[in-house]
This record gives sequence, structure tokens and C-alpha cells, in this order.
Amino acid sequence: MSKKIKNILFDFGGVIVSLNKQNALNRFTEIGFPNIEDYLNKFRQEGIFLEYEEGKIDPENFYKEFRRLAGNDNISAEDIDSGWMAFLVEIPDYKFELLKELRKKYNVYLLSNTNPSIMGWAYSKDFSPEGLPLDAFFDKCYLSFKIGCAKPDPEIFHHIVKDSGMDPAETLFLDDGKANVEIGAALGFQTYQVDQNEDLRKVFVDRGLLDK
Repeated sequence: MSKKIKNILFDFGGVIVSLNKQNALNRFTEIGFPNIEDYLNKFRQEGIFLEYEEGKIDPENFYKEFRRLAGNDNISAEDIDSGWMAFLVEIPDYKFELLKELRKKYNVYLLSNTNPSIMGWAYSKDFSPEGLPLDAFFDKCYLSFKIGCAKPDPEIFHHIVKDSGMDPAETLFLDDGKANVEIGAALGFQTYQVDQNEDLRKVFVDRGLLDK
């Protein structure tokens, strides 16, 4: 029998914010990056894009290497960031209210494979309609580029468990990536694989974690 849930652990892209990978591919292609499909996979990046998300290179060195690979030293940091931001489609308004409701009953955490380009926006007043940044909606945000590794590496899960003191068996982990959900389950988390187009309220109501 499953333990009672005390913690909710959310992924960001594909769970909180809807994603469109093709938009990002198109934008990076527009600004002159060759073979972008080799670097941006569905759930995990490759090459310098993965290094950026794992914090192995900082923004300035990412931009520098991006320009080198593109063969164009004149691509601006703003244009490069716009490629990352093109991934992001929208956050339905109900999700902000859902996070507030969940925090009344549970510890609510974020675990995201992400980078400074996206988090620069997320940690600003532009993140939400009421001008609150991302971290206003969570007890703590765990970001791959700050931790130094990315899902589905088990190390990132070990880090958050140690830091937060959460019991995986008492934690519901929601992610849109199959590999991430599988490693979460193998490490003892209760898991749910999200379809970004579904209504997350129903997920919690159906599990008895929120009232209708």
C-alpha cells in the first residue's frame, strides 16, 4: 500500500509550462545554428546545450561556443536566449491557483532540467499574471544547472532528497519524460507521467489529494 503523500515534486517544462520544441528548432535555425536537431532532443539536450543545463558552462561561454559553432560572432545574447524562450508556449492560469492550493496541504517542489536563459525570465515579475516569480509558487526550486547534473541522472534525485529531507515514498513526482518517470519510480517515488495538454487538477482530484 502506498504511503500518504506529503510532498509534490513537479517538473517545469511540459508540466507547468507547455512546450513546443519545433518553435525552438525554428528559432535557433533562423539565427544561424546548423544541425540544431542534433542538439535538442525531446527530453534531454546534447553537446553545449546539455552542458548549459548541467551548469558545466556559464552563459558567456555558452554564447561564445554557440557563435563558434554557428560560424557567426555577431549573434547577440538576446537572439540566442530567444531560441530557448521559443520552447515555452504558455502557462494556463489555473496552474498558478493549483500550486497555491497544493501548498496549503503539501510541501511543493520543482525539479527542472533548465538553464540561466529560461530562468532569467522565470525568476522575474513576467513569470505570472500577478507579477510573482517562479519561486513564489514553490517551497524550493531545484534547477539542473545549479545542481550540476540533469534528469534522468539518479544523482539529481539523491541531491534533492538529501537537501529537502523528503521521503520519496511520500512524494508524488510529476514529469512528462518517460525516462525521468522511470528513474523516479526506481528510486521509490510515487510517479505520474504528464501529458502537457491534460488538466492537472483532475490528476490531484482523482488521487484524492485535492477536493473537487
